[in-house]
Amino acid sequence: MDEGAVVEWFVSFWDLETQRTSVRAGEASNRVDAMTQVIATGRELARRDDGSVVNKTAHIRIGIELAVVAGFDNPHLSDENLRCRIEAAITAKQQHARTMQQRISVEL
Repeated sequence: MDEGAVVEWFVSFWDLETQRTSVRAGEASNRVDAMTQVIATGRELARRDDGSVVNKTAHIRIGIELAVVAGFDNPHLSDENLRCRIEAAITAKQQHARTMQQRISVEL
C-alpha cells in the first residue's frame, strides 16, 4: 500500500423488519484502524435503539477485501474475536474466488 494512502471501508446491514439497507462508510489511515472502525460501526448498526437485532450478518469491505460476517449483534463476542471472524471470512472469500478462477481456467 502506498505511503499516505487511505483505506476505505464500509459496513452494510439488511434490516429484516424495515426491508431497508443501513450502510456506513469511512476512511482510515491504515488497515488496522479501518478494522477497528468497521467493528465499532458494525456493533452500532447491528441493533436498533430499542436493542432489537437488525440482522445477524453484515456485509463489510476493508480496502478491496469483501466478506459477510456474523457476530456484530453479540455483546459477549470480544472485539478480538470479531476481528478474527472478519479475517477468516475475508480469507474464505479469497480462497473461494481463487478456486472459481482455477475452475474457469480449466474449463476454457
